[in-house]
Amino acid sequence: MSTALERYFEQQVTLPEEKPGAYTPTERAFLERYLGTDFESADGGAALPRPARVESVTGPLAAAPAAPEASAPVAPAGPGPIATPAVPEAATQAWDAAEDGLEAALREARELKLVGFRVGGQELAVPIAQVQEVIRSLSATKLPAAPAHILGIVNLRGRVVPLLSMASLLGLPDREGEDRFIIVCRRHDMLLGLVVGAIAAMHQARGDDVEWGVEARVGVSADLIAGLLKVGDLLVKILSVDSLFQKVLKS
Repeated sequence: MSTALERYFEQQVTLPEEKPGAYTPTERAFLERYLGTDFESADGGAALPRPARVESVTGPLAAAPAAPEASAPVAPAGPGPIATPAVPEAATQAWDAAEDGLEAALREARELKLVGFRVGGQELAVPIAQVQEVIRSLSATKLPAAPAHILGIVNLRGRVVPLLSMASLLGLPDREGEDRFIIVCRRHDMLLGLVVGAIAAMHQARGDDVEWGVEARVGVSADLIAGLLKVGDLLVKILSVDSLFQKVLKS
């Protein structure tokens, strides 16, 4: 079954803007890679983007895996700053382990919900459990020496978010005017924006209807495709969010 995202999430509330917070370890490593270790002091931090005015299409979609109980507060997984009072290392490792196993768990799930979208005429999707929200396209701050598929970064409510051109990454036609939406995905302490042409639908499918381990069948960018779902006459390629993050962090 497929449902229009606007109707499915019509009761969702757009997230409020928040003041920028401290960079997470992954954000800092990413910024140092492209802006240098002194990125905060260079030209007064002029290379970093200012908070963007965001137009959310869906509002928040999913919460992060629940963290175990701990004696100190655990950082929330929302879009605001992650920096909080110290978290016990064991709790942090358990939280990370929960996210590490999420993609594998989705393959065993009885039911799967996916955010569907289109890029270069292709039908694609990502698991809704790994999507924070969908926003309208923003102008990105360019990064020196970044590969073509990394369009730059934006400041989303205090979080540094690299924007990934899905057309460039997947070798699909980059049609003018198609980059209209950003699907914001979450992985540990970092967000990643997938720049896409159109938001298609919210697919709800039985786990048995998804074919996993299809690398040999999909050809180009096989390492990014986790599975296939047949929806009527359409064949929807399910992307691996974990692989997308690895692609960005190791580019």
